[in-house]
Amino acid sequence: MAKSMTKHPVSSADTLKQAWQDLRADHPHMRIRDAAATLGVSEAELLATDCGNRVTRLREHWPALLGAVGTLGPVMALTRNAFAVHEKTGLYEDICPCGDMLLISGHHIELYLSTGVWHSGFAVMEETHLGPRHSLQFFDTGGEAVHKIYLTEYSDAGLYRRLVDIFRADDQSPNLELPTEGTKSALDALASSQDLPEHWRRLLLVHTTEAVLAGRIATPALRELMRQLAELLLPIQVLVGNPGAMQLHDGPIQNLKITGPWFNVLDQGFNLHLNEMAVAGADIVQLTYQQRDLTGLLVRDQNQQTILTIVGQFDEADGENVLWRDLLKALPVIGPG
Repeated sequence: MAKSMTKHPVSSADTLKQAWQDLRADHPHMRIRDAAATLGVSEAELLATDCGNRVTRLREHWPALLGAVGTLGPVMALTRNAFAVHEKTGLYEDICPCGDMLLISGHHIELYLSTGVWHSGFAVMEETHLGPRHSLQFFDTGGEAVHKIYLTEYSDAGLYRRLVDIFRADDQSPNLELPTEGTKSALDALASSQDLPEHWRRLLLVHTTEAVLAGRIATPALRELMRQLAELLLPIQVLVGNPGAMQLHDGPIQNLKITGPWFNVLDQGFNLHLNEMAVAGADIVQLTYQQRDLTGLLVRDQNQQTILTIVGQFDEADGENVLWRDLLKALPVIGPG
């Protein structure tokens, strides 16, 4: 795998493209994210080397471009960080500015996109064993992927081709220059916004100093909690984010599967992949919201960064789902965090 290889930083686009071709010849199933890490460059820089071939650089008109995605029909939205991948299939229907952010909602889709840190976007065609796969891929100022949109069998391919033509950038060179400034956290920016819808406000509050740490659970207890949630079909909210995007699943989970280090939720319309090897523990946090108790679970990595967030269903009249709270209280706590 890529993590066992030595990194070889590569400079020019032509040299980088050749190095990637050589790497794929030796490792045909290697993902581009792992290939970029092996070659010592960002995923965006590696992808850009194929501009003019299977990759088309897009103009940086993010609100208009994302608005046009709503015409494509059902698509698969993918948001990830280093250790979790969140995939939802649905419609990009309503786009609403919220400060420097974009709130996107639709049938089975809930997104908050911090497009202020987006730097580049591409239309990508990949050859797979099922045939060509088309996607729109967006990257931050560090060249890290923040959000990807994949066509499904129900998407309108003709309208997709028209979208790519409309938003095609004049510059299709294989070189990609990245800025030197850092990327701002979407969570930090959103926490101070006065325009947040209530369900997003609740989700973000569990990440603030208003939330009190009640205890930490280990990975086996997290697995057991997910099993119980699936068995009960208890509605929950599952959030995965990175500095440029946050993606939400709102509903129950059902089909669980463990594959190597990955804990997976494999439901129709929703997939979650969590690398358990990276999980240091999960923090149970509590706070008061609108004079009612609110309890969240923050899955942390070895650096205490949040990989994913889980909260229970919240009703404006009745407050938090009592069964969700009781399930958390019954978990074996290993320490204060």
